[in-house]
This record gives sequence, structure tokens and C-alpha cells, in this order.
Amino acid sequence: MTAQNILDNLNRPQLEAVTARGGALMVLAGAGSGKTRVLTRRLAHLLTEDGISPGQILAVTFTNKAAREMRERVIELMDLDPIAGRSLWIGTFHGMGTRVLRMHAEKLGYEKNFIILDSSEQERTVKKILANLNYQHVYWTPKRLANSFSRWKDDGLGPDDLTTDHIRSLSDLEQVSSIFNLYQDELRRTNSMDFGDLLGKCLDLWQKHPEILDLFRSRFIHVLVDEYQDTNRVQYDWMKQIASGYGNLCVVGDDDQSIYSWRGARLDNILRFEEDFPKAKIVRLEQNYRSTGNILKAASQLIDHNTGRMEKTLWTDGGDGPKLIKYTAEDGMDEARFVAQEIFRQCGNGRFGNAAILVRASRQTRTIEEALSRELIPYRVVGGLRFMDRAEIKDAVAYLRLAYSDRDDLAFERIINTPKRKIGPSALAAIQQTANDCNGTLLDGSRQVIAQKKLGPAVRAKLQEFVDVIDDASKKLLTGEHPELALDLLLENSGYSDSLNNTEREADKRDNLQELRVLLTQETDLEGFLERAVLDSDPGDENGTIEADRVVISTLHSAKGLEFPIVFLVGLEENLLPHKLAVDEGEAGLEEERRLLYVGMTRAREQLYLCHARRRLLYNRYEPALPSRFLKELPIETMDVKGMRVSVRSGLGFRPGAALRPPRRGFRKF
Repeated sequence: MTAQNILDNLNRPQLEAVTARGGALMVLAGAGSGKTRVLTRRLAHLLTEDGISPGQILAVTFTNKAAREMRERVIELMDLDPIAGRSLWIGTFHGMGTRVLRMHAEKLGYEKNFIILDSSEQERTVKKILANLNYQHVYWTPKRLANSFSRWKDDGLGPDDLTTDHIRSLSDLEQVSSIFNLYQDELRRTNSMDFGDLLGKCLDLWQKHPEILDLFRSRFIHVLVDEYQDTNRVQYDWMKQIASGYGNLCVVGDDDQSIYSWRGARLDNILRFEEDFPKAKIVRLEQNYRSTGNILKAASQLIDHNTGRMEKTLWTDGGDGPKLIKYTAEDGMDEARFVAQEIFRQCGNGRFGNAAILVRASRQTRTIEEALSRELIPYRVVGGLRFMDRAEIKDAVAYLRLAYSDRDDLAFERIINTPKRKIGPSALAAIQQTANDCNGTLLDGSRQVIAQKKLGPAVRAKLQEFVDVIDDASKKLLTGEHPELALDLLLENSGYSDSLNNTEREADKRDNLQELRVLLTQETDLEGFLERAVLDSDPGDENGTIEADRVVISTLHSAKGLEFPIVFLVGLEENLLPHKLAVDEGEAGLEEERRLLYVGMTRAREQLYLCHARRRLLYNRYEPALPSRFLKELPIETMDVKGMRVSVRSGLGFRPGAALRPPRRGFRKF
């Protein structure tokens, strides 16, 4: 392809970004403004017009998928042969760090075939260290320690860099720092690195051996960085050092879409770019090729309320399009029913993949999933498990299943050691053998093992406690106990509730269990519910239904980079969006929540729904829900307001005069 072909169909700012000469360049690429096109065209332009060879360009992004797509587009655009295509250094930050370290690991005392640990292996390593130390802490659990080590490494911090700014208690600070050191020692002993090491060790390498840094600085004439707003401190330092030879650094990002501070992303990296690179050229891509005028006007007015941003305004020449629909539901069930029936009305011709439902928290999907199921609308969950697939929900349902039917050996196997009861493999083998001998269930085998004293006293006592919990709940179900009360009894008496501590992750599990309880309060047929729970948790044949035929349910964080003709934003209420934890963080937290809503709004191409409820069912009673403060920041002229006045009718989501179809009964396996 010629240089002229590469520049075809570019608007003026895109052309400016693609053809900009050397030096520092920041492309502020608004949502839907052609960011990927600019990146690939710029890379291709460097190869053709400037005579740069493929091996002299480094392009870094955040996901392997994005890196593959960039490579494929450049190869196709340039009609490169496979060998030349492989010489392109295009990959993720971690992938590029690994590539550097494989070449020079011995300089840091590692072998080149070092092992890279994933998050579960990190946690297991920490667990082993804690077991050797006989260390137990309510807050500093193995998972929290592993996550903290990763976060500190992303901030460029090692064990000796921690202070009371990171851990308030001096005694905890000393202990955690010591564990952090032992963790690093263990990684070195086993020739292992975690993800946080893959860039941090590069920086260590370059500091100790500047001649190696010089090799890379002299090799890469141009460095390109995608999704720059998501970079953390170590990523920023890494790319700045590797680009410092020629100074040709091009970053592409959007400060208005910076939504990952909880993962270490630093918005300051993009806001201070002009300070760090005083001669930098700034190009703003503001023409949007995705959304209608009304969607862009509303999103732009919303984000204008943020003070920590670089000014830009999205626009389109594609017309205003339909107004945004703001729907006020009576409650969560009414909201979910409205969404499901609107999707059926607009996409009932089989193009369900045109619609997406975006939520702030994964626990919100339960009522949505149920409403879609009742309308026989196929869906898939992105960025999180389906409600019934979540471990805590599967655990709770397994307790109910075993109490409802003592023949459910699969449920028995799932929960016999959940929470941990130290009933080990040999004890389980004895239970299984005894059950086989008496041609009974595992619960029967447990009773026989206890009666025949086949196990030690401590194990028998734990097993007896478990059997008693199941038997008590089973008797109550037989006498007509409502399912949610039986669930309360099972989770409390089994110790499951107590096993969930007060960490943020466990709080999400508690919320999900509460959602399950709310669902059970609405059930009169436990057998039917348990059957549907199994069917709903089975995704079926993933190749049986093409993706275009499924509604997408996604968290707002996971929806970044996606787009759909029709988008429903649900739960736009105080303490949901903005989230209550963000409100506690003050203005910085609120601004990130506003960016999160902005990202959600700009996923829509043609039609955008903004939904909130007047009340939510919490802990088996309705609580008032206030509309999100962000709704007041949207221009009223872009919206069509719907939703009847609230009706006090026993919490059934009734709206007088509602012209909605009766729900379709039945559940569908997707």
C-alpha cells in the first residue's frame, strides 16, 4: 500500500495524528473517534513514508486481543509477508517486559526459562509461606496479601519501601513487609516471577545495567502506546525510559475513559503529559463515528462536570437520532421487566445481540437474568459469571438441594468441606465405601460411619454437625418452612455465614447471597426453583447460538471498548452509581464514577435507555432509592421521560395503566 492509500478516508485531526513527525505526541481520542484506525495508520505510515523498519517500532497495548488486532491490521494494510510481520514488536506491557527479561534474565540472577505465576499461583505461594510461619490474620489473608503485593509492585514499591501510609499498624507493617520479603525470596528460589515483576524487573535491569537499556533505546526509533490513560506508575516509567533515546513517543488515550484507578491506573499520567514532555504535540480526535447527536450531547454535558480532565467535546455529523429514554421504575422487578420487554419489542426478530444491559455491580444481574429468562430471551454475561454460576450461589443452592433431597450426592460432595471441616480424603473414601456397601447415599454413608465409629472422634464430631444441619433444615422444609428461612438456617448453622469475613470481596458474596434470599421469598415451588437453578447455570452449547443472537449483560468496567445499537443502563441510583464506596472517597471518587457512566453512555450507537427505580428490595423489605445525582447533569432536551407514578401495591412492581405484555412463562437454557 502506498503512503497516499494509508492517508485515505482520514479526517483532518486523524491525518494530523498519523503524519505527525518525531517527538512526543499525545492523541486524545474521544470515544468512537477512530483511535484504532489512527494507531494502525500511523504505524503503517512510519514504515512506508519514513522508511522505518518493522523491528525499529515498539507498539504497546493492554490486552493480547488488542495487540493481535493491531498486528493483523498492520500486516493487512501493508501487505507484509509473515516474516516481516513477526518482526513487529507489538504486544502488551507484560508481554514486552517478558521478552526483554528472557534475553537478559541471568543479569538479575534468574534463568531465562523463569516461570510466570498467575494470580492463583501467587496466592498458593503466599499460603505456603504463611503456613510455615503459622501466621493467621483476619485482615491480611493470603489473597489480600497477594493482591497487595501486586498493587505495590505496580506502584514501584518493594518490601523495604512500605510505610505507615500503606499499612497503618506498625506491627502489621513489620510483619507484612517480612512476608513480602519471604515471598520475593521464594520467587527467586523457584526461578519465578509474578506479573508485577515483569516490568519492575526490567526497570531493575536497566538501572543496574544501563548498557542494556541503551540497546533498546537505540533499537526503537518510535514507541507507540495505546490506552495510555490506563497506565500505572511502573508502566509509565518503563515506556518513558525505553523511548528516551530518540524521544519519539506517541501515546493514544482518553482521560474521560480512565476508570481503573482501583487497578493502579494513574490519571495523572495523561493530565501531566505536557509537563513531562514540554514540546509535546497534542491532537484531539473529537468527531465521533459511533453514536447519535443526542447521545453525544448528553454524554458531553455529563463529563463536563469533571474538573480533572483535558477539554474536548465529541460531535457527529450523523444527526440527532432518537432521544434518550429515561425510565423511572417502581422497583427492581419493574425495571428488569421493562428492559426485557423493550428488548423483545425492538429485537424480537432474532437480533438480540443488538442490545446490551450495563450494570455497576455484578449483583444487579440477578433480576435482569430472571426477567430475560422469563421472556425466553437468550443472553450472555460479559465481565462476570452468571448469577447462578457464582461460587457462593452454587454453595448455597447445594445446601438447599441436599436438604430437599438426601439423594443429591453431587451437592454433598460440593459442601461437605465448605466451609472447611477437615474431613479429608481418607474420611471421604470411608463414607463413599460405606455408602456403596449399604447401597445408600453419601448422607446415608455418613450416618453409618458415625454409628460404626469408623473415623476418629474429631472427624466424627464434625461430620455429625454437618449431618444435623442438613437433617434440621430437611425437617423444616417437610413441615412447610419457606425456602428463604431454610436457607438462613443452613448458612448460619453450617458456619458458612461466619466464614465470610468483612473484606470487600466477601461483602460482594454477602450481597449475592442476599439477592438469592430475595429470589427465594418470591418462590412457592422449591423443586421448580432448584431445577431452574441448574438449567440457568448451564451455558449450553456455546456454538449452538451465534453471538449476534444474544443480549449482552456486562459490568460497566467490562464494557469498555464495546459498542451496541441499543444500550440499557440500569440502577442509576445513589449508592449504586455513584457507588457508595466512591462517594466516601470524595471528589476523586465521584469523578471516576462520572467517567464510568460516560463510558457506558458512549457504548450506544442508536438508542440509549437510562433506568432507575424508586425503591429496591433489600433484606426482604423495600427501601427508598434516590435517583443518581448524575441524571440531573444531563440535558433534559435530549431525553424522553417515561415511567408511571408509583403505586402502593404490595411490592409487586405494579404500575397502573401499564401497557406491557404479560411475562412469558418458562425458562430457557442458553
